[in-house]
Amino acid sequence: MPTVTPQPTLPPSPAPAPVNPADHLWLIERAILWVGRYPKAAGKFLDKLAQRRDVIGVVVRFFSSVTLGVIYLGLIAIYLSLGSGLPALRAYFDVSTMQFFDAWPLVTLLLLLGTTLIVVTLRRIPLTLYRLGVWTVHVGIITLIIGCFFYFGLKHEGLTRIFLNHTVRHYYDASDRAIYLQYKGSTGKKSAFVELKSLPIFDLRSPQSGNPLNIPVPHQVLTHLSPKLHGYHVKVIGYFPYSRLEGFPIPRTPGVTPRRPAIEFNIGGQGGAPGEWLIGKSPRGRVSGFNSPFVVEYLYHPSARRLRDISQSFSGTHALIVRAGDVRRVYPFHVNQKIVVKGTPYTLTPRHLITMPLISSAYNGAISQACMINIKRTIDGKTVKFQRVALFRYPTQSVDFITKNGQRKLLVHKFDRKLHIRYLDATRDQFWVVELKTGKFLLVHRKPGGAVSEKPIKAFGTPIPIDMQGIKSSFTLERDAEVALRPHLIPKADRRPKVENTMGHCIMLARVSGPNGFSKELYVPYQQFGFHGDLPPIETRLPNGGKLGLIFSQFRRSMPISITLLSCKEVFFPGGHSFPRDFISKVLIRNRRTGKVQHIKIHLNHPAQIDGLHIFQARFGKLQNGQAFTVLGVGNTHGFYAMLVGVIMIIAGIGYAFYVKPILINVKKKQLAMLAGTAPAARKA
Repeated sequence: MPTVTPQPTLPPSPAPAPVNPADHLWLIERAILWVGRYPKAAGKFLDKLAQRRDVIGVVVRFFSSVTLGVIYLGLIAIYLSLGSGLPALRAYFDVSTMQFFDAWPLVTLLLLLGTTLIVVTLRRIPLTLYRLGVWTVHVGIITLIIGCFFYFGLKHEGLTRIFLNHTVRHYYDASDRAIYLQYKGSTGKKSAFVELKSLPIFDLRSPQSGNPLNIPVPHQVLTHLSPKLHGYHVKVIGYFPYSRLEGFPIPRTPGVTPRRPAIEFNIGGQGGAPGEWLIGKSPRGRVSGFNSPFVVEYLYHPSARRLRDISQSFSGTHALIVRAGDVRRVYPFHVNQKIVVKGTPYTLTPRHLITMPLISSAYNGAISQACMINIKRTIDGKTVKFQRVALFRYPTQSVDFITKNGQRKLLVHKFDRKLHIRYLDATRDQFWVVELKTGKFLLVHRKPGGAVSEKPIKAFGTPIPIDMQGIKSSFTLERDAEVALRPHLIPKADRRPKVENTMGHCIMLARVSGPNGFSKELYVPYQQFGFHGDLPPIETRLPNGGKLGLIFSQFRRSMPISITLLSCKEVFFPGGHSFPRDFISKVLIRNRRTGKVQHIKIHLNHPAQIDGLHIFQARFGKLQNGQAFTVLGVGNTHGFYAMLVGVIMIIAGIGYAFYVKPILINVKKKQLAMLAGTAPAARKA
């Protein structure tokens, strides 16, 4: 048998020494742990405070609840959702959007959430590489909360309207409103405005409903306007949201010129029967029956020239009264018929007969027939051409156009002020009730075909025979009156969907009182741009001989810059001229302190950041006379970047926690396993 040599027994391999992870930290781990010493110390201090049995311990333990933090988040989400999605809720509490999000409930919830996040994070979450995502999310939420405090607490935003080649140095706040006062005396006029901080937004307040307002204008403001206002008082006593002014007739005061003269007339009815009212100084309210076979217009104290024009007879359905210098001629015409005005340098060619709605605020809702006329003027062998749109019903609103660089351009003022054209329409029966300065009334009737008859109205309620296209009828002037304007509630069906869009349809009631028992109540409708708006002040004559006018508008804020509008235009989609694609405003901005000047182009979605202000394009438009303007939004953005940083941190923290952290943990495990000799490669060897 072969001899077997025994093999020596080897001692067992020693077990690998345990690896202490704390001895194998990455540099970034050491750096984060070094920074984490301070929040760790703060957390231990809070732990000691939480162990106390007094009020301090109760407070620390209260803010250490993760469950409460989640509840705060849910309540904040509900509050924001209700405030954003339910405008009626803001109306119920009579607050604007900014006021709703700056109110104490949201502020309280944000403070509770922020405090809970800080306490929970310091006590329960150590700052390490692997908890960095949670820390980033929590710090982002706190940063977002701080940004919200700055944004909603310091936010100012509004609009400014700038006409072409004009300069503005202020804007009108979107939330805060004001009463504007203007006093006209023997030495001129002076203006001031006062913020109405306690004015409601959506609540109806009036003396008639038993809950009047009591907001006085400081007496020093009145005496600043004029020393003659000493002893006078102005007080806001009512507010009517969702309202518009509508008139109802009241008897005229003998010997007093009516502010809004009105008449009641009847055609074909019996004397004394309810008729229709016309308001003499209202462009829309003085005309009736635009879509009927006859039209009735009430002219209060017309000029001799206007009376002569409406009394002009001719033969035809259309005519032009042309006046240039000492020449006055009447030309019946057909479309495209050339008219050479003898004794003048003008040749006229009527091209189109149109129905023209008027768009300016004073004429809003008014409609007139109009004639578009091509005009050629030749002087000393030089010929110029332009167009005029002559309005039949409102001749002073006629406008001129010129063609420049292939584009038709509406002029702010008439191209030729020496040429006067009146268009006369005789396609149907036209009636004018003329109230003369003597107090007498006259009925002017132009029949189809151009013949005119005039009949004096000798008494109210007495029918006057008239002949309308062979049909016998009668015209009765029932009575004259004065129109008193009162707020009328806009039906809910006619209101716009969002509550804020209806806030502009509101009316303020102010009382002006003074010595010797003088007292006057004025209903003042809202307008956007103070004294630079489209409505004149609502005025009352004072016993001292002056006039006090009031305007209800937004509070005007000064800007550190001035803005001059150099040009503005609409850019339409290709092939369409109904839907604008962009509004572009080129402006010159000057810093009022340093004098620095910048030329900037502002258009939709391309705002400008200048001297702490955020300036953006809001809208664009033209007045009835063709004067172009742009409306720019102006506001600050305090806290915006803090909120932006907070949102970015929250997103980054969530991404770190769900994607980066698992990778880091896996890499760390492999590293420790290799150090301990248990990595897959070591075991295979």
